[in-house]
Amino acid sequence: MNKEKLTGLGGITAAVLGSVCCVGPVILGGLGFGVGAISFARDFGFLHLPMMVLAFLLLGTAFYIRYRKGNKENSLACEVVPRKRKRNGTFLWIATGLALILFIYPYLR
Repeated sequence: MNKEKLTGLGGITAAVLGSVCCVGPVILGGLGFGVGAISFARDFGFLHLPMMVLAFLLLGTAFYIRYRKGNKENSLACEVVPRKRKRNGTFLWIATGLALILFIYPYLR
Protein backbone atom coordinates (compact mmCIF):
# COMPACT_ATOMS: atom_id res chain seq x y z
CA MET A 1 0.00 0.00 0.00
CA ASN A 2 1.41 3.38 -0.94
CA LYS A 3 1.99 6.24 1.50
CA GLU A 4 -0.78 8.38 0.04
CA LYS A 5 -3.46 5.75 0.56
CA LEU A 6 -2.15 4.85 4.03
CA THR A 7 -2.31 8.45 5.28
CA GLY A 8 -5.77 8.83 3.72
CA LEU A 9 -6.99 5.76 5.62
CA GLY A 10 -5.44 7.17 8.78
CA GLY A 11 -7.35 10.41 8.22
CA ILE A 12 -10.64 8.55 7.81
CA THR A 13 -9.96 6.51 10.95
CA ALA A 14 -9.21 9.65 12.96
CA ALA A 15 -12.40 11.27 11.61
CA VAL A 16 -14.52 8.29 12.64
CA LEU A 17 -12.96 8.17 16.12
CA GLY A 18 -13.40 11.91 16.55
CA SER A 19 -17.08 11.88 15.66
CA VAL A 20 -18.12 8.72 17.53
CA CYS A 21 -19.65 10.91 20.24
CA CYS A 22 -22.15 12.45 17.86
CA VAL A 23 -22.60 10.05 14.96
CA GLY A 24 -22.38 6.87 17.06
CA PRO A 25 -25.72 7.28 18.85
CA VAL A 26 -27.49 8.01 15.57
CA ILE A 27 -26.07 4.91 13.89
CA LEU A 28 -26.61 2.65 16.91
CA GLY A 29 -30.16 3.95 17.37
CA GLY A 30 -30.89 3.26 13.72
CA LEU A 31 -29.64 -0.28 14.18
CA GLY A 32 -32.08 -0.80 17.06
CA PHE A 33 -29.78 -0.67 20.08
CA GLY A 34 -31.24 0.52 23.37
CA VAL A 35 -30.47 3.70 25.27
CA GLY A 36 -28.05 1.90 27.60
CA ALA A 37 -25.91 0.72 24.70
CA ILE A 38 -25.98 4.13 23.05
CA SER A 39 -25.08 6.21 26.12
CA PHE A 40 -21.44 5.08 26.16
CA ALA A 41 -20.73 7.02 22.95
CA ARG A 42 -21.50 10.39 24.59
CA ASP A 43 -18.40 10.02 26.80
CA PHE A 44 -16.07 10.38 23.81
CA GLY A 45 -16.80 14.07 23.21
CA PHE A 46 -13.34 15.08 24.40
CA LEU A 47 -11.81 13.32 21.36
CA HIS A 48 -13.55 15.55 18.82
CA LEU A 49 -11.01 18.38 18.53
CA PRO A 50 -7.75 16.36 18.80
CA MET A 51 -8.97 13.80 16.27
CA MET A 52 -10.09 16.55 13.90
CA VAL A 53 -6.61 18.05 14.00
CA LEU A 54 -5.01 14.63 13.49
CA ALA A 55 -7.33 13.75 10.61
CA PHE A 56 -6.62 16.94 8.72
CA LEU A 57 -2.88 16.68 9.36
CA LEU A 58 -2.92 13.16 7.90
CA LEU A 59 -5.07 14.22 4.94
CA GLY A 60 -2.83 17.24 4.38
CA THR A 61 0.17 14.93 4.33
CA ALA A 62 -1.58 12.70 1.81
CA PHE A 63 -2.31 15.70 -0.42
CA TYR A 64 1.31 16.82 -0.12
CA ILE A 65 2.55 13.38 -1.14
CA ARG A 66 0.09 13.29 -4.04
CA TYR A 67 0.54 16.77 -5.52
CA ARG A 68 4.05 17.90 -4.55
CA LYS A 69 6.36 19.26 -7.23
CA GLY A 70 9.03 16.92 -8.46
CA ASN A 71 7.01 13.82 -7.61
CA LYS A 72 8.10 11.00 -9.92
CA GLU A 73 4.59 9.62 -10.01
CA ASN A 74 3.17 12.94 -11.26
CA SER A 75 5.60 13.38 -14.15
CA LEU A 76 4.44 12.54 -17.67
CA ALA A 77 7.54 10.48 -18.45
CA CYS A 78 6.85 8.00 -15.67
CA GLU A 79 3.10 7.77 -16.09
CA VAL A 80 2.77 4.03 -16.57
CA VAL A 81 -0.56 3.28 -14.91
CA PRO A 82 -2.86 6.32 -15.30
CA ARG A 83 -5.93 4.47 -13.99
CA LYS A 84 -4.26 3.66 -10.68
CA ARG A 85 -3.05 7.25 -10.33
CA LYS A 86 -6.56 8.59 -10.98
CA ARG A 87 -8.11 6.08 -8.59
CA ASN A 88 -5.73 7.14 -5.80
CA GLY A 89 -6.65 10.80 -6.33
CA THR A 90 -10.36 9.97 -6.26
CA PHE A 91 -9.91 8.02 -3.02
CA LEU A 92 -8.11 10.96 -1.44
CA TRP A 93 -10.86 13.45 -2.34
CA ILE A 94 -13.59 11.07 -1.14
CA ALA A 95 -11.73 10.56 2.16
CA THR A 96 -11.50 14.33 2.62
CA GLY A 97 -15.20 14.78 1.91
CA LEU A 98 -16.11 12.03 4.36
CA ALA A 99 -13.91 13.57 7.06
CA LEU A 100 -15.56 16.98 6.52
CA ILE A 101 -19.05 15.48 6.75
CA LEU A 102 -18.19 13.59 9.94
CA PHE A 103 -16.77 16.67 11.64
CA ILE A 104 -19.47 19.10 10.51
CA TYR A 105 -22.36 16.81 11.54
CA PRO A 106 -22.33 17.69 15.29
CA TYR A 107 -22.73 21.39 14.47
CA LEU A 108 -25.77 20.80 12.24
CA ARG A 109 -27.98 19.50 15.05
